[in-house]
Amino acid sequence: MMIQLRKGRDGPATLACVRADGTRTWSKVHPFFPVHDLTHCAVESVLGFRDAFFGLVASGWSLDDFAPRVPLPNEARLAECIVGVFDLERAQPAPYSAAQFNEMVSASLQGQGLGTFRHITDPELTRVRELRSQWSRSWAALELGGTLEIPFPAPPDGGSAAARRSA
Repeated sequence: MMIQLRKGRDGPATLACVRADGTRTWSKVHPFFPVHDLTHCAVESVLGFRDAFFGLVASGWSLDDFAPRVPLPNEARLAECIVGVFDLERAQPAPYSAAQFNEMVSASLQGQGLGTFRHITDPELTRVRELRSQWSRSWAALELGGTLEIPFPAPPDGGSAAARRSA
């Protein structure tokens, strides 16, 4: 699947996902969500999640299917907790240690009544941070009206985000 984030020229950014079969789903997004969505792609790719946000979209879910009332698979809920901790971390002066990160994810899961999870390793945290940082820089540098394209799942080397200008 190809993830396409378009920087709005006269309005909000949009997120579009073009599946392998050519079908697509798209939505306008709040300014907070491009980096949040890039973090989802990094987390799900590095950790091998296929039943979380982008995996569900790749399997046929519409972006509109993610309404607050819709029950999500446990892997999707876990991914959201992990991405949420990465979102919190962005506001901190230094990255969390693996122990701190896993403790925060665990607390979030307990608050939702979910069980335990496989702890995330230092190399996995580093890789997610690298991908998110690379893609976030590409997003920030993109001109208004331009589109950032990232394959999902991202290849092991992270691939390169392709920026293109719109006509």
